[in-house]
Amino acid sequence: MEVEEEAGKELLDECWEMIFNRLKHESDQESITLVCKRFLSISNSLRVSINFSGYTPITVLCWLLKRFSNLKKIQVCNFEGDMDEAVLAIARSGLDLEELVALSYCRSHPKVWLEELGSNMKNLKVLKFTGGEGDADFVRVADAFPQLEELFIKDEAPYIIYVTDKGMDYISSKLKRLRKIDLSNKSRISDKSLISLSKNCPLLEQIEIHDCNSVTQEGISFLVNNSHHLNSSYICKHLKIDSFGVEGSTNILTNLRSLKLQYVDILDEFLFSIIEARIHLTDLALTDCKSYTFTGISRLLQHSSQSLKSLELGRVEFLTNEHVEYLSSFLQNLTSITLFNCSKLSDSAFVMITQRCPRLCYFVMTGSSFVRDEYNYDGLIKKNRAIKYLDLSSHHEFRPTALKRLLNICPEVEKLKIHGCYLLPNDQLNVPDILECNRSLVELNFIGSHHITVKDRELELESSVLEKLIVKFSLINDIFLTKLGRICPRLIHLDLSYCSKVTEDGVMEVVKSCKRLRYLSLSRCEKVDINIIPWIVANGPSLRELVSSSRNYPDDKNQKLFLQQGCLVLKDPNYPLNNEDEFMCNML
Repeated sequence: MEVEEEAGKELLDECWEMIFNRLKHESDQESITLVCKRFLSISNSLRVSINFSGYTPITVLCWLLKRFSNLKKIQVCNFEGDMDEAVLAIARSGLDLEELVALSYCRSHPKVWLEELGSNMKNLKVLKFTGGEGDADFVRVADAFPQLEELFIKDEAPYIIYVTDKGMDYISSKLKRLRKIDLSNKSRISDKSLISLSKNCPLLEQIEIHDCNSVTQEGISFLVNNSHHLNSSYICKHLKIDSFGVEGSTNILTNLRSLKLQYVDILDEFLFSIIEARIHLTDLALTDCKSYTFTGISRLLQHSSQSLKSLELGRVEFLTNEHVEYLSSFLQNLTSITLFNCSKLSDSAFVMITQRCPRLCYFVMTGSSFVRDEYNYDGLIKKNRAIKYLDLSSHHEFRPTALKRLLNICPEVEKLKIHGCYLLPNDQLNVPDILECNRSLVELNFIGSHHITVKDRELELESSVLEKLIVKFSLINDIFLTKLGRICPRLIHLDLSYCSKVTEDGVMEVVKSCKRLRYLSLSRCEKVDINIIPWIVANGPSLRELVSSSRNYPDDKNQKLFLQQGCLVLKDPNYPLNNEDEFMCNML
């Protein structure tokens, strides 16, 4: 009787599900799986998405598909294994997927799995994959997935997918529920494809037109004037647009909320036509666009001042600090702003934005100058505690003193990116100084930034909440790692790729100190002996993924042993070097 009463007091699975769903941190969610089999089963049922990358063995992929039986979204990106075999395993898993992303550097053959995937997953709404046969792929997709709402078939260099207007006409006639489509690098389609989409897909909301050589202004105007639900448009193409070509006094463009243009030649008249069409944008991006002036952009921003939430301006040569000061009065509702390679801007523009944009959460200001002018920091400067993400990458002769001044204005930043910043020879970025300015910092990205150190004073143990550190292509050494482990014991993710001065001694020290470490990359760390990997796995009980410093290790036998200990060890994927990696290595 007592046993029955005790059993009756147990919480129902539904109650535990509500509790587990409130655990936001991934490590907390994993911890509950270790309590008992019941908790493991409940947590498995709550998982709805999973990502596979690198060289994930098919046996591991199949095991995970079986373990998480309620998956709705799967991504297989940068996959080093057999993509066709991986997608076939997904198709035969019995899952009822809504979204599948299968993008790989490897040449895949979608005809091998598209038909089987379509017959087993009729409810698929989002499909993105690396294609191979142009119109034939479009026909297979249209026939297999009648409920599809979002489609992206990516070209993979050096292969080119020759999609034509005929293929586009077929797919638009079949997929009546299509809401989003990406037409990137479809060089053989013309205005006919845009006309087919606008006529046959009445629910079309979002379209990307990237390097479609035969598409003209007339086709784009027809599309936006005849797609009544269109709310997002991205055009990346060398062409000239005078206006949207609004027909008469119609008001059908008022649904447009997001407009992103790159390499487009636009006049002020085009920006004025947006105002005349009574379009109130929430997202605006103008990158490498020419011919428009400060008059055009200022009028548009003033018109959209109440609605605009996100603004991106790239390589705007005329933009100055004075312009930013004037425009900032129209940007008070912004939550995101990106200013990159606007070379005439300096720290005074940065400060002005932080003072005038109280709702700003996401702030990117790269490729400008924080050396040329010293802003007058007086007592009137207010701290902006709303900014959580800050990117100050690609600055030459970046001074640590300038960085500290800027960080002090944004004390609640959680993610900081300082990518490819080159300091003067006698300057160094001191990690404790940065962590002292931002006690909330959980992610720090130093890719390609030289002269990083841990010196002078150290924070008290457990005082830093830093969880993710990326120092790829940096000149750090074992001393750095030893001190890092002491001041950042909560590290979960550590990327040491291409750190040529790091040895196994430094790696051992950081593994000993960081008991929560789940991901560690030693890719291209040529001074790290691979014989240390078994020790790392044995002494890092929380470690779930480790990228080896060897392209040949581990073999299948060792991999199986590591998996039994709960860690997936991947062979180094960075052989051979791609062009970007080769360039970064030469800079070291």
